[in-house]
Amino acid sequence: MRNGCELTREQWIFLMTLMNESPLTPLALAKKLMKNRGSITSLIKGLEKRELIHKVTISNDGRSYGVDITPMGKQLTEEAKHIAFGVLGQALTGFNESEQQQMHNLLLRFVQNLTGENNG
Repeated sequence: MRNGCELTREQWIFLMTLMNESPLTPLALAKKLMKNRGSITSLIKGLEKRELIHKVTISNDGRSYGVDITPMGKQLTEEAKHIAFGVLGQALTGFNESEQQQMHNLLLRFVQNLTGENNG
C-alpha cells in the first residue's frame, strides 16, 4: 500500500482491525488476521515504536496485555483508507452491484472454509 503512505498493506490491515475492535490481545489479533504469534509480535513492536499503537493492561495481574490504536495511528489509517478504497474501486470496475455482492459472498465463504468457521 506504499502509494505515498507510510504503511505496508499488512500494517494497515492490523490497524484497521484495531480501529474496529480494540483493545485486542496478541492472540486474538493472530486469530483474526490468520497470522502466527511471531508475525503479530513483530507488527506490534514496529507499530509501537512508531507510536501508532500502544499496549494496555487488560487483566488484574498485569501479565496480560492488549493492543490499542493511538490517535496518530487512527489518523494515518484513515488517510491510507482512501488509497485502499481507490484501489478496490479500480479492481471492481466493470462489475455491477450484484456481481460485487456475489464476489463478496464467495470470498467470505472461502475465508470461512480456511478458518473452520463454516462447520455446518
